[in-house]
Amino acid sequence: MAFLRQVTALCKPRIVLLLVVTGAAGAWKAAAGSPDALVLLTVVVAGALAAGGANAINQSLDADIDTVMRRTRVRPVPAQQISARNAALVGVVLVAAATALMAAGANPLAAALTFAAAAVYVLVYTMLLKRRSWNNIVIGGAAGAFPPLIGAAAVSGEFTALGLYMFAFIFFWTPPHFWTLSMLLRDDYAAANVPMLAAVAERRDTARQVLLYVALLAAMAWLPLAAGYGGLTFALVTTLLSAVWLRMSWPLLGGGDSRDTLAAYKYSLLYLALVFVTLAVEPMLPWYS
Repeated sequence: MAFLRQVTALCKPRIVLLLVVTGAAGAWKAAAGSPDALVLLTVVVAGALAAGGANAINQSLDADIDTVMRRTRVRPVPAQQISARNAALVGVVLVAAATALMAAGANPLAAALTFAAAAVYVLVYTMLLKRRSWNNIVIGGAAGAFPPLIGAAAVSGEFTALGLYMFAFIFFWTPPHFWTLSMLLRDDYAAANVPMLAAVAERRDTARQVLLYVALLAAMAWLPLAAGYGGLTFALVTTLLSAVWLRMSWPLLGGGDSRDTLAAYKYSLLYLALVFVTLAVEPMLPWYS
């Protein structure tokens, strides 16, 4: 039981849950609200395994950083509950199982994308960029944008404009989400020599970047309607959700306090879930056409 708890902690279940929601939303939307049950189950289970596996490998590689940062020093590897080698082994097994499951339950493209998502997170973000560039989360954060693309590919067997749109939406959501978190953890990132934007730039400059990205997301809300794979409901709901995020992030320009920052960070998580649930269920609405 202790080992199971350690493996669960390695997988970062709260992060996995959000990724699974976006992946399932991608499959649901691509199937116009009527996905094959086996394909949907495959997307959920394989997506959870792949995300958990990538997180485990990340923790094995970042043990030295996690030991320094207050938020992460209780994780299984820095807390010496499990070795870095065993954490990496768990991660490799989970990613391999996820890739095989996606190939069997969906199609080769979805399987390849599942493996690619884990590879981007481990190789590009964790190993290449995280300790070297403030653009770490801008580029490496693309790993978290894969789930809806994978979900759409699992249904269609090909790249689609819808899948690429969902990928792009999360790609541009990731920086303001993590940069808001980095404002809360600026001292920790600085102590660990991780050049997250808030640790290397003024708080006002970081807040300005957050607002610009959220404004971009508000504009992106209208692309599906213009391109014909989304409706007015999604555009209006996402615009409203973006406006709330902008309002909550605005105080950060003037400094704000930790409560403002934490509230904006928590809202960014809810924001993404609500956006993708709206996108997924919209085709089921009676006025959708």
